[in-house]
Amino acid sequence: MTPPLNTPRSTLLIHLLLAALVGLLFMGAHADGSYWWSDAPRHALNGVFVKDLVAAAPWSDPSRYAYDYYAQYPALTILFYPPLFYAISAPFYALFGVSEATALLVVALHYVAFAWGAWALFRNWLPAWHAALAAAALAALPEIAFWGRQVMLEVPSLAFFIWSAVLFTRYRRTARPLLLYGAAALLLLAMYTKLTAGFLALAYAGTLLYERRAAMLKDRHLWLAALLACIGLVPLLVLTVKFGQANIQSASGINDSLVSRNSLAGWLWYLRQFPGQMGWAVLAAAAAGLLAGAVAAVRRRGLDGLGSAGGEGGLSRGDLVFWLLWLLAGYLFFSAIDLKEARHSVFILPPLVLAAALLLARLPRPSWQLAALAALAGAALLQTTLLRPVPYVRGFAEAARLVAAQAPRDSSVLFSGYRDGSFVFNMRTHEERRDLTVVRADKILLNVAVRRELGVTEHDLSEDDILRQIQDLNVSYLVVQPGFWNDLAVMQRFERVLAQARFEVVARIPTPNNVKAYEKELVVYRNKAPSGRRAGPRKLDLPIINRSIDAGR
Repeated sequence: MTPPLNTPRSTLLIHLLLAALVGLLFMGAHADGSYWWSDAPRHALNGVFVKDLVAAAPWSDPSRYAYDYYAQYPALTILFYPPLFYAISAPFYALFGVSEATALLVVALHYVAFAWGAWALFRNWLPAWHAALAAAALAALPEIAFWGRQVMLEVPSLAFFIWSAVLFTRYRRTARPLLLYGAAALLLLAMYTKLTAGFLALAYAGTLLYERRAAMLKDRHLWLAALLACIGLVPLLVLTVKFGQANIQSASGINDSLVSRNSLAGWLWYLRQFPGQMGWAVLAAAAAGLLAGAVAAVRRRGLDGLGSAGGEGGLSRGDLVFWLLWLLAGYLFFSAIDLKEARHSVFILPPLVLAAALLLARLPRPSWQLAALAALAGAALLQTTLLRPVPYVRGFAEAARLVAAQAPRDSSVLFSGYRDGSFVFNMRTHEERRDLTVVRADKILLNVAVRRELGVTEHDLSEDDILRQIQDLNVSYLVVQPGFWNDLAVMQRFERVLAQARFEVVARIPTPNNVKAYEKELVVYRNKAPSGRRAGPRKLDLPIINRSIDAGR
């Protein structure tokens, strides 16, 4: 017995079930401040900054406010990344408070919107329940679920991205200009969340050119939509050129790239990530589906059989061009970027899942089709659950609580360790201690070019110089990862300063984790004789945006 067709009741049920799937996935997330990936607490903090900026309303000199905010919470990267996710996060922080749980709530809402969008998109070629199972398989893919349950930008961008594709497909079928403008606007919002989503515009242009030929060039709505999109991109491009030089460098060439884009390995790198991103079951079905589509296209016969009678229509040649351009343009785009990370290419996974779903929808009986699609979704969910749990590294929230409870008013807390972003964000969650300033040891002892692999310069500081800086900054407590970068001479001198009698160990906090982590514990020191003088303005190097600033409260 098959489920009912696409009735309002079944549509509501599908939306509820997809939302429940996302809720089930988020049961494996960690909302206690135990960040693992270094970008995640920074994305979370950027939204807090937007909330604080609006509350403070320093409109006469917002840049000064931002510099001073960074001096107090030195994990802010607000201009380094596109700003939309942070603007959306800000009211949630205002309503529910500053915490990782609030940040994850915002991500989860985007995740639900993404799952619903996948269903709406797949529904064009599949019956309602077939499309629902395909959307569930996509939402449960290991790579998407891994990053989608952390405070990262991939899934928030995918939410706008997939709905842009929904409106574009409806525009192709109806030629209603409003849908075209909507598709362009949503793709723009996807780019304002994560810039790399913009490659889909190539698929849009190529598909329309294939379907409409010369008539495309005479369509004033296409030209106007393109013009408005270009105007909308100007602020983002200005921000990227002015503050995102590290991102540009990642695309054009980096010293520590996994593989060179000038090699065959570089162009096959993302292909080799597919098994881990999708699981072998989904990948095998996707590969077979792509092969079936290729065979049908080569034989130049109708492609309706690749769709399903319960969908809006079979897969036309224009549809095939759209999906192939989506896959190929995205693959070539991400392969051309020098910085290789599997999470970057989650944008090209929807075409592969649709190929798998279209293949299984050709089984002879509807019950077999649904069973096969359910098995596909189950395989994705099982691999995600067993092999791609959300990583965590704990201890930083506990260290922040201890310092917040004991540090003298208007003093500074010095942090030395790999996960500075996690500690800084956890300090900001303590609304009652907004008087405290976090100082990063690497900012006063070193100059690091974004990450150590890209270069690090040691400041020529003696032990007396280091102690003098600690006193000048009114550091009352120090949270230290033992052995952090102690192959560097200045970090060795810093460790010798901590061994002096004026610093006492008040706590050793373990850092339990479920991944390979750099730290085993955090040691909390108390400065027995802080200066008592509030830290004044100071110069901070910001190599991530290629500038130095004078900051301080």
